[in-house]
Amino acid sequence: MSGSASAGRGVCAFVLTRNRKALLLECLRALRSQTRPVEQIIVLDNASTDGTEATLRREGVLDWPELSFHRSPENTGGAGGFARGVALGVQADREWIWLMDDDAEPRPDALARLVGAPPAQDPSVVALCSSVVHPDGEIDVQHRCQMGRFIRPMALDAYEPGHYRPVECASFVGFMVRTSVARNIELPRAEFFIAYDDAEYSLRVRGRGEIRLVPESVLVHKLAIGGGSATRRSRLWNRVLRLNYTSVPWDGFWKQLYALRNFMWIKHQHGEVGSLAFAGLTLTYVLKSLLYDAGPLRRVIWIIRYAL
Repeated sequence: MSGSASAGRGVCAFVLTRNRKALLLECLRALRSQTRPVEQIIVLDNASTDGTEATLRREGVLDWPELSFHRSPENTGGAGGFARGVALGVQADREWIWLMDDDAEPRPDALARLVGAPPAQDPSVVALCSSVVHPDGEIDVQHRCQMGRFIRPMALDAYEPGHYRPVECASFVGFMVRTSVARNIELPRAEFFIAYDDAEYSLRVRGRGEIRLVPESVLVHKLAIGGGSATRRSRLWNRVLRLNYTSVPWDGFWKQLYALRNFMWIKHQHGEVGSLAFAGLTLTYVLKSLLYDAGPLRRVIWIIRYAL
């Protein structure tokens, strides 16, 4: 661990990992190569079975003075992992906690751009967001959003350099929150297990001040959010509807059900959902499955059950 002289200052980066040791190594090396150094790096291994810890030891990563490694005895999902990660970040007592998954790779100047941006100097701003891009450099709009009837991606013009637009909800990929704020609100909801825990947490963070997007700070996100893959049918409907959905295979459908359950919880906690609105939201999920997924009819009953 780095020296106590810098405690209470600087940035603590938290990385959650599970069974993706190659991606984790790329993420950690990118963090260590930042033009503005990261004072502290915390890694939480969420019960990996691929030899993650042994690989980090063999590569000398566990000897880095700024790195601390923690292992969960059981897989607590992304939500449980980030709940513990925020708690560890608060204990580290730096000024900022910078959150990300193992499949994120910050560009070398990502942190310098974040902490050097005007919003970072504004005490009314309680969190900052990097831009997230696909490996080909295209902006992944699903990570920075506004909250309406559904969670809606921010428009592309929000990513123009020099614009620091307000963000209502965000993923944990490159989300940086002031420790003083994280210390005084509840942790991410571990019971969500997976999906929308980051959106729900960022909504609560926003209750303490503004979240701002810093377009010049960029993280590459190597795996598609939510899983799934593009098919001929999904590409067709995306062109027609101007959307960006994928077809979800049956063995990954359970994650979509958790997402539906958690989204409905958010809507009830952060707004009002009457019977008609509830029926409309559920019908929308049914329609999406009918349009995009293989074998959608057997999914409908599960969609209704998880919505309820």
